[in-house]
Amino acid sequence: MILLASSLEHRQNTWLTRSCLLRHPTLSKICLSRGIPVTTSIMSFSQEVVPLVVFTCTYYTGTTDLRYQQCLETLQAASTNSIPIVVVDGSPSDDVHQGLSQTGAIVCKETAGGGKGSALREAALNAAEKVPGVTEHTLLCWQEPEKTGMIRLWKEILPQISHDSDVVVPRRDDECFKSSYPIEQYYSESYGNLYLDTVMKDAITKDPSGVMRVPASDAAIPRGTSLIDWHFGPFAFRKAHLDLWSKYKGNSYDAQLVPIVCALRRGLVISSIGVKFHLDP
Repeated sequence: MILLASSLEHRQNTWLTRSCLLRHPTLSKICLSRGIPVTTSIMSFSQEVVPLVVFTCTYYTGTTDLRYQQCLETLQAASTNSIPIVVVDGSPSDDVHQGLSQTGAIVCKETAGGGKGSALREAALNAAEKVPGVTEHTLLCWQEPEKTGMIRLWKEILPQISHDSDVVVPRRDDECFKSSYPIEQYYSESYGNLYLDTVMKDAITKDPSGVMRVPASDAAIPRGTSLIDWHFGPFAFRKAHLDLWSKYKGNSYDAQLVPIVCALRRGLVISSIGVKFHLDP
């Protein structure tokens, strides 16, 4: 155990989550005795540059809520994949807040109030400020807390994201989308995406400044499929562009989508990347 503690002091780029330390109380005591700080969320032995941080917000009436159980799976998946995740929780139950915190995620009580939009903004700000190693180039990745399968996909698509990309919008693989969602939702969201794509491209064509650019795609887009999956939910942006989301005052789903439009108008590089996302049954 002494050798283990010694090696820990010299290992670089190593992260330990709170859940790991809870499973190894002796290791935690050794770290504390040697002056290595143990936080309630994440401990870093070096100022490692973090490539991405996931952030989300939650509200559950109690621990029996099925969505709460799904959220726990999401937070545990983040721990398994060594992905820092920040949660702003507005749940009235202390049991919910405690249960979320025990997964190793950084869980903060919601303070802003005002609905989903304000919680999203608060979570984004916390993701930028509370995770050691975040830089202006770090991707802050939003997703709904019940989309457990998306955690692994963030890690998978990271090598595909261009260094020049400012905003990333994952795009559901059409077959995965069609086979795992209710068919009515598949068609309504597909048509909605095509409509919004048409409006976007028309605006780009008519842009008098010429700064707006058609989003880049990682692959050819099949005919009848939208370039941007506007209705999916997950998106990511470099911390350098945090203001686009933190300063927008919408309090519903517009808090996710409108800043993407603002990014287009600013002339930023928007990337659409395909993911094989299956909705959990």
